[in-house]
Amino acid sequence: MPNSVLVSSLAGWVRQALTLGREHCIDVRRHVRIPGAGRVDLLTVRHEADRFGVGLWTITDREGGDGDIDAMTRRIHAFEAWYSELLERAEFQGFSPGHRIFVSGNIVAPTVRRTPLVDLLSTRGSSITFWTWGRSAAGFEVAPFYGKCPALASPRTQIKDLLPHLPWEDRTATERTPSKKPIST
Repeated sequence: MPNSVLVSSLAGWVRQALTLGREHCIDVRRHVRIPGAGRVDLLTVRHEADRFGVGLWTITDREGGDGDIDAMTRRIHAFEAWYSELLERAEFQGFSPGHRIFVSGNIVAPTVRRTPLVDLLSTRGSSITFWTWGRSAAGFEVAPFYGKCPALASPRTQIKDLLPHLPWEDRTATERTPSKKPIST
């Protein structure tokens, strides 16, 4: 399927999916170049009160994976740096931001190759979201993709020894000791 058809289908889906009713407006732009990081298929801006959610979207007709994560991470950081520069210039001219902004990346592919990084980011990450797309009788369908939660497979000693400078309470040690019954008076 040609990329232009995929981008058009995704743009229609995104506009409908992001419209939840609380937003002031939603802007969807196609084929936007991120300075120093290449192009995204869609750039979305969702405006709700003083918050703006910027979504960087890529769609492909091949399997998504670690290479897509690397490229999207680069785009997210480049966009954030560009916006930071814009903000600094505005502040030098006496303006102060009355808003908050959040930038996220969205990788859309027919399938997503499961790797340790994909599993981790798809279950616990907040900057990159994975989506799968397909055609059906209803038209163009998009669904979130989640891998396995890697921390659940971690041995207990690995979790306990992780970040020793942070206070951890070993609840299993206290839960194994029988509780003392109150003494009646």
